[in-house]
Formats: sequence, structure tokens, C-alpha cells
Amino acid sequence: MKINALAAALVVASTVCPIPSSAQIVQRNAQYWLPAGYNNHFYKTHPDAARSFYAAHYAHFGVYEVGLTAGDDVDEAMVQLKSDILRFIRRPPKFEPPIDVIAPHWNKMAYPTAAAMDWTHHLHEQLYDILSDDRVEDKQAAGERAISHYLSNGRAAFSTRGYGHAFMMAGGTWAETFAHRYPEINGVLWAYHWHHAAVYEALMEADAGDRQRELARVLRVFTDSVLQNPPSYMLLTAQIAPKFGAMFPAAAHIFDNLHMMHDVVNDIMVDARIGVRAKGWEISRMLEQMLYVNQEWVIPPPLPADAHENMPMSVMTVPTQLPDGTWLPQGHPEARMAGMRRMMGGGGR
Repeated sequence: MKINALAAALVVASTVCPIPSSAQIVQRNAQYWLPAGYNNHFYKTHPDAARSFYAAHYAHFGVYEVGLTAGDDVDEAMVQLKSDILRFIRRPPKFEPPIDVIAPHWNKMAYPTAAAMDWTHHLHEQLYDILSDDRVEDKQAAGERAISHYLSNGRAAFSTRGYGHAFMMAGGTWAETFAHRYPEINGVLWAYHWHHAAVYEALMEADAGDRQRELARVLRVFTDSVLQNPPSYMLLTAQIAPKFGAMFPAAAHIFDNLHMMHDVVNDIMVDARIGVRAKGWEISRMLEQMLYVNQEWVIPPPLPADAHENMPMSVMTVPTQLPDGTWLPQGHPEARMAGMRRMMGGGGR
């Protein structure tokens, strides 16, 4: 596999803007995702849909690497990155480039965060596999088993609590820096958040033919509509995929928190007020607040007063327990509306 020209340029850029010794010295222990007969079924049966995600992964980690290595040329490098992202959308690579190829320097600086993102992408893939494989008779049981295995890697698993937009909008002074500075690339990323969830909802169809038709429709809508007019806020999984969110509420929260962490890192990496060493520390601080192992003590920050100007009311729904003991995730159309006091961090209901 050839390394993209941008990746090569980023390596050269690092010689101009050397990376200080702020990389985290960590032991790179890894846990393999759950062995199962359904693994890779989604890619085998729906390769176009599977490959359509690769530009999003390239975009996220490309932003991080550019923000770390481009120095004073960051704006110019972001223009080139956008061009490469659009090219990958039109002609996605056959296989997903790994993080350490897309963002080698950032991967060293923020390895625990990179590992958590990669681990969560594996869960994405396994749930796509389960929902697309008709040999799996009890898809909910198989999905819950995959989620349990994911959570067993506590230092790399995102929280099952619904934090919504709290950390990306109020986690630090860097909040929303990237969206304001690079709105076009940010729009592509938020469009992909729609795309990930819409694929889940398409796979909820019981009939294989219906799934195929729905996937084809999702890909058309994504390229012809959503990318052309991206969302004005980060969509929550259950808003786009209510059936998926009802079956796997924990996964819906996990993926929302992953997407929020992607946005948080975007902001930190392009905020010129934060030095390189401080960027690494801040990323680590934010990761700790969104990890599964820490969710019992984490209190998300209150949202700013104007947080919902561009958001529909469905965003203001909160996790809701049903009479049978199951939960609907935040953003689900049937979930309970939150009182303004709770949404603004004042507690209560």
C-alpha cells in the first residue's frame, strides 16, 4: 500500500517543525477484538459501504497530524488535507490505513487516546458484522456480548453514559475552535457521524434484500445530500438510528462519546494558544473524563447558554428507563425531555 502524498508531506513537515519530547511513554499493550465467525462479514458482503468509512478515519487523524506538524503552514496544509479527504470519498482505498500511517507523530504523542479510538472502531465493525450476518440468529445477544468484550478493556473503552455534547462544547477554552476555523472539513466530519449511524439503521432491516437497498440509499443520500449540506451540530447516534439505539443503547452512547472525543481533539490540536506539550496533557485529561472505568465519578460540564441555537429539541432528551428495565439513549425520539436546569448543569430533572 502506497502512503498518501500528504502523509509523506507530514513526515517532511516534522523535520521543519520538530516534535518535542512530549510523547507519552506508555507500554503498548493491546487486546484483540472478540473472535467470532461473523468478523469481517460486513466488508465481505457490503464492500462499498464498508470502504465508505475510510475517508472519515483518514480525515480525523489527518487533522490531528496536520495540527501537530504543520506549524505556521497549518492553513495551507488543511486545504491539501481537505482535497485528499474528498478524493478518498470519491475513490476510497481498498483497506483502511492504520493510525500510525496517517498520523505517526500524533499517535506517539497521544497513544492512549489513539488506542481508545481504534478499539472503539473495532466495536463499530463488529456490530456492523453482526447486523449484516444472517447466520447470527440472536443479534441482540451477539451484540451485547461484543459490547461486554469491548468494555473489558476499560482503559480503552468509552463511557456508556450519555454525555451528549457536554465536553466538546464546554470542556475547555478550546471548545469549538476547529468548527469555527475550518468549517468545511468540520462539516465533512459531522456528515460522517450521520453516515455511521444511518448505516446501522439500514442494517436493522430483517431482510437481506431490504438491507442492501437501504445501504445503497444511505450512500446516495450521504454523497448527494448530507455532504452537500452538512449538519450544523454533531448528531447523536439515536437521532439518526432510533431502532439501533433502542436495541443497543450502551453502544449508542459509546459511539457518541467517541465522536465527541474526535471533536475535542480537533479543537485542541488547532488551538494556537495551546503549546504542543500542553496539547498532549489536555487530550489525556479529556480522555480520562470519557473512559468507561471513570464514569461513576465524572460530572460533565454544563453547556453554555446558547448551546442549543442550532440543535433540534430531540437533542434535549435524556436517557430514559422503560417499564421493562431497558433504557432509551439520549437523543432517542421517544426518550424523556430534560428540564433546562439539568441541561445547563444545575442538576435536578
